[in-house]
Amino acid sequence: MRIRQKRERESRRESIIVATQQLLNEKTFEAITMDDIALKSDFAKASIYQYFKNKDELMSEVFSKSLEMQCYLIEDKCIAQTDPVQAMRNYILLEFDFIHLNPWMPKVTATIPFIGFNAENRLIELYNKKKILIASIIERGQIEGSFIVSDLVVLTNMILGVSAGFANYLSTHISADLQSPVIEMLVSTIIKGMTRGSSNESN
Repeated sequence: MRIRQKRERESRRESIIVATQQLLNEKTFEAITMDDIALKSDFAKASIYQYFKNKDELMSEVFSKSLEMQCYLIEDKCIAQTDPVQAMRNYILLEFDFIHLNPWMPKVTATIPFIGFNAENRLIELYNKKKILIASIIERGQIEGSFIVSDLVVLTNMILGVSAGFANYLSTHISADLQSPVIEMLVSTIIKGMTRGSSNESN
């Protein structure tokens, strides 16, 4: 009985999270109310508070789950790839695809009040994990001679920013087809900018 109750509770909790993700494609974090979430999830507002203390905690769970999934995909599709150049290509394409499937993520990143946000530490921990994963690909490429030798932190932040920026733009302006010539051109441009022999390489 307890196992079934636990599963039912997790199922209801997941339904609330999914409804919130859908709302994030329609409104900003600040504009969403618990009444909106109750209506979208088909749960009574009071029932939602049995699973989440407040909107901050719910939003934190939504964003944390997305970051966790992204880290898992990076580990599976990129870290496991032996060629660092191909691993970086996989990451950039993964970023494009992930933001296309979760177009609310850039908006949430821009609107969540991280200062004073209840789950600030958890979100920072997950984002730092993502940075460490990307940095490990870059460092491996530097050691093997594929990537330019530059400050690892700066290069990692640059790749994260550029990839997410392109992905956000493409997800709203261009077809989601990862095989499209435009996406291939942008991926190649990013890769070229960090490989040895490029004009950006430090002397």
